[in-house]
Amino acid sequence: MTGALVPTRKKRKVNAVLKAKRWMRFLCCIAVWGAVVPIQARVDLHYARGFRVDYFDAYKVVTVTRPGAEEPFRYILIQRGQAPPDRYEGVPRIEIPVRTLIATSTTHLPHIEKLGELERLVAIDNIKYVNSEAIHSRFAAGELAEVGRGMSIDLEKVLVLQPDLVITDAPDNAHLALQEGGVSVVVNAAYAEPSLLGRAEWIKFVAAFFDKEELASAQFDNLVVRYEARSALTQHLPADARPSVFVGSLWRGTWFMSGGKTYAAQLLKDAGANYLWADDDSQQSLSLDFETVYEKAHDADCWITMQNAWLSRSDVVAADERYKKFSAFKTGQIFNANARLNKYGGNDYWETGLMEPDVLLADIIKILHPNLLPDHQLKYYRKLDP
Repeated sequence: MTGALVPTRKKRKVNAVLKAKRWMRFLCCIAVWGAVVPIQARVDLHYARGFRVDYFDAYKVVTVTRPGAEEPFRYILIQRGQAPPDRYEGVPRIEIPVRTLIATSTTHLPHIEKLGELERLVAIDNIKYVNSEAIHSRFAAGELAEVGRGMSIDLEKVLVLQPDLVITDAPDNAHLALQEGGVSVVVNAAYAEPSLLGRAEWIKFVAAFFDKEELASAQFDNLVVRYEARSALTQHLPADARPSVFVGSLWRGTWFMSGGKTYAAQLLKDAGANYLWADDDSQQSLSLDFETVYEKAHDADCWITMQNAWLSRSDVVAADERYKKFSAFKTGQIFNANARLNKYGGNDYWETGLMEPDVLLADIIKILHPNLLPDHQLKYYRKLDP
């Protein structure tokens, strides 16, 4: 009899534990005021440095730091229908999940699309710059407006739309005018991240406004796995197997060369390049003259640039005769990030590309070490025609 009671006691104990766990799950969904509030996965950031999300019972606090700003930007995200917290006087309150929003940059669009929230989008900057077929379809159906951006934004049109949220890159007078008109405006500073993975991780920032942190984290984790798998292909290459590379081109007499701590430099490193400006400590582009670049890069193996108008080497020479002095020009090793332009010149590199750093990395590996990815086809870069 005693032996038979042992499993019974164990069973009762297990049942008690299971009941307690169910109770805890129930309690976790109850707000302090008694209403049901969804509890989302917390945001864990691994690469992005420019924002954070702090969680409380029925609200979140999103903090954004931006280069050049004296103070960080803060936003209180309140579950719809819940009372706002007494704290944080003067900090903008935004009810979530947001029902309508405006995105003023193509770099914001892939986040919204990947989170499955395109139906919430009511306006964009300019349809000509957009490559997404889904967004073009919505625009053609009259479901999206164009409002411009920055100081050229159509304030009246935005105020008529009265979106729950406007996402912008930087605060300006238009930003303040919208806030005065009762429109919530948030700053997305992903552009300031020093790595492509850091930029891509801002999908978690956008997700916080839709209560979709768990989805964003899962998508980003898969992206990191793909990126690291490709990066691993080049990590053991000896120095003499890494082609020398320089980037950029002249713009109004100044050559803008990516600093050694920029995402472009990191991408080249991960792709197995010997980037000639890798030792520089700048996180921004360097302003150089032609002679300085030529002295260092005249015999470089490869030149990677981004000029929408350059389709052939004759286009390069037409821009400046001096370009043909570079060895990379003579050997035809010039690659341009303009493989996905729409008919108006909108470059998908600045839209989908920034949410596909694993593909950008694969493109550069294919350019520098084609044998490592024999089946990969270039997506965002193209070799200039002879």
